[in-house]
Amino acid sequence: MRAPSFLRLPPLSASRCVLAAGTALALAVLVSTLALMWRELGTMAERDRQRLTLLASVMETHAGQVFGFSGLMLDDLASKLALESPTVAQFEAQLSNHLQGLPLLRGIALVNAQGLVLASTSAADKGTRVDLRSLAPPGPEGDLVTIGPWVPGRSLGELGQRGQASADQGFIPLVRPVQLTAQSTVLLVGLVNPDALASYQQQLLNADTSGARILLVRSDGHVLAHVGPGADAPGASLREHPRFHAFQGAPRGSFGPLRVREDLTLGAWHRLDAYPLTALVEQPYATTTARWLRALRGPLLFMALATVLIGLMTRSAWRNARAREAAQLKLDEIRKATAQREQELSILFKSVKELIFRTDAQGVIRFVNPRWRQLTGQVPAAARGRRLSDIVEPESSPTVAALFQAGGSSGWRRSKACLRGPSGKTQVLEITVMPLAGRDGQPYGYAGSAVDITALDYAQKKLQHQLALTERVLESNPLPMCLTDVQGRLVTVNAAWESFMGVSRSQALGRLNRDILPAAQAQAYDARTEQLLREGGTVRYEERLPRADGSMRDVQITKVLLQSAQGEPMGVLVNKLDITDFLAARYKAQEASRTKSEFVANISHELRTPLQSILGFSELGMVRARQYEKYAAMFQDIHAAGQRMLGLVNDLLDISKIESTVGAFRFARNDVRDLLEDVAAELQMLLERKGLTLRLDLGRVPLVSKVDSTRFAQVARNVLSNAVKFSPEGGTIEMSASTPDESTILVQVRDHGPGIPPAELEAVFDAFVQSSKTRDESGGTGLGLAICRKIVTAHGGHIHATNAPDGGTIFHIVLPTARYTDTMPSPLE
Repeated sequence: MRAPSFLRLPPLSASRCVLAAGTALALAVLVSTLALMWRELGTMAERDRQRLTLLASVMETHAGQVFGFSGLMLDDLASKLALESPTVAQFEAQLSNHLQGLPLLRGIALVNAQGLVLASTSAADKGTRVDLRSLAPPGPEGDLVTIGPWVPGRSLGELGQRGQASADQGFIPLVRPVQLTAQSTVLLVGLVNPDALASYQQQLLNADTSGARILLVRSDGHVLAHVGPGADAPGASLREHPRFHAFQGAPRGSFGPLRVREDLTLGAWHRLDAYPLTALVEQPYATTTARWLRALRGPLLFMALATVLIGLMTRSAWRNARAREAAQLKLDEIRKATAQREQELSILFKSVKELIFRTDAQGVIRFVNPRWRQLTGQVPAAARGRRLSDIVEPESSPTVAALFQAGGSSGWRRSKACLRGPSGKTQVLEITVMPLAGRDGQPYGYAGSAVDITALDYAQKKLQHQLALTERVLESNPLPMCLTDVQGRLVTVNAAWESFMGVSRSQALGRLNRDILPAAQAQAYDARTEQLLREGGTVRYEERLPRADGSMRDVQITKVLLQSAQGEPMGVLVNKLDITDFLAARYKAQEASRTKSEFVANISHELRTPLQSILGFSELGMVRARQYEKYAAMFQDIHAAGQRMLGLVNDLLDISKIESTVGAFRFARNDVRDLLEDVAAELQMLLERKGLTLRLDLGRVPLVSKVDSTRFAQVARNVLSNAVKFSPEGGTIEMSASTPDESTILVQVRDHGPGIPPAELEAVFDAFVQSSKTRDESGGTGLGLAICRKIVTAHGGHIHATNAPDGGTIFHIVLPTARYTDTMPSPLE
């Protein structure tokens, strides 16, 4: 029974069978060899772990002997110190004797509970005060010996002098507490030389070429000694080691290959029984793999030779089978290729978006592709037998006819032509033709194409129009302007630039600024340009430049970085604005303001002298005319008028001081709440006189701002005095302070008086202006609130007033916090 057709596989060719058999044999040899290699790698890694375990055991034994002998020596000294109570000199002699018997120690010292070195084998250490926490962490009480971390420096004297300890040398402190009395405990400190441990470790590694390293690590992960490659110098921490917790859990073990930091590593560890120390030995896994590769040279060579032999035999058999099959299939391939090319060419002519045509030697069309219908609305057959020059618009006919003239160029010929489309719109075509030459060299026809470039032609004309418009705008601009590339070469300049610089356009274009400007100005100019290229955006600065006539002018220079659509710098646009006249006008205005302020101040000072006399004599007249009621009232009127006049003079003097640019303000950090409380206490008598109650809500959080305490108190006093003046007797005044956000402080003073008409809420802060509701009732000069606004503005804040919904007025004083002003210059700087 035959299987269904869809289950039958196509028969394998002879060449494929040969290739499959050879490949299978080569794979069998390769797989068996790789299996043996992998097994050998595991065996070598196990042998290396055993060797590392032996090294860790040897290092553990040596470290136990070093710290065991040192601990016994400290116990012996502790016993003599507790029982014999020797003098300092005697004890230092005992320390020296013990130190000679144990060369692994750099020194021995006796330190009290406050860190003072009482005795030491090094005379320089005696009297030094050290931080006991750096010698050993707090441990259990008793007479146990504690091993501290690696400490930089060669002695306790260097440890006590901060910043002078040697960073590449150190010691390991061995601390033994000694209980002298119930209240007195001293510490015996042995300075173990880590070089002795490292020297023994180096001896272990001298015969080892595997690149191994040995580390002695405390239980908290700190490295005490290190020999071999690696970055874990004494004092480093191994807490990030992948097997750190295994070191604490198991007394001994091995690991690897394990990724430690960036490399695969083999390792082993042994933990000391008597001390919280671990001997760690690590070796790069690359060493094992390198030795493994060296050992496998023979098997690899055998595998390579066998594979090459199998490959050569397979290739020879495959080539013979392939040659027989190739001869059989060659004819079929040629027929299929010919049919495929004909089909592809047909599809190409139908799908291409360009018009493709072929003509005879006179330019008569013999073939066009289907694109002809989309361009003209006619079928391709209608074009055959017609000249292309007769189909395009009349104005394009001569240029198109010239493409088909004999004797012209033998290469590509190009021209633009206009062709009216099926909708009546004119299309712009780019026509390209190539002569088809015969054996005699004469063209027997032409092959060509036409591309619709209507949109491109329109865009190019629009771009040319925009460029012309931009050039006219640049040329008519009265400001000197220029455009440079990123290297600083001038690309274009306008007429104003030529007039200002005194350099013609033909001399400037293509040159650098250093070729035109003086050296100092060119250097400053290039520095600003480099800043612009780094940071982008716009750079604006002022500079004094010479004009073409030699006069020096103050110029404001603005540079703008021009970037491409991809954000790459294309050039720098520069314009210059002559601000000489503006600066002169500003200077004159400042001089006029200063002169006005000085005039007001002088007049105010001059008026004070006669006012003081008027006030003095009026007070004397009131005292002496007490029995004459009529005269006393007259003197009282004179005194009141003088007081009002003096208040006006003082207000004028305050305004002149505030407007003066000479240090009228002294800013310092102050808690605004303290200043408000002082003003409230100062006006307490005035409040009690009218029976008013002042409610303070200043919060508990400090409200710190950089203010002139005297001037700010003047503002608070003026606003609170107005509230007292316009509040009805027995009423309430509310003063609060808060921070709406981290950059502002808001102070509010609210009264229950007649209020201010909405149209006058802003005008009351102008000089000599009073509210229409209080003008006749309270009097005054109308300068108080104007002074307040000038003071608050000088502090970088603002003041305004609003009417409360239920009557009365609320004055709002807003100041910047000290945290905000610390990052900004002072308002008067």
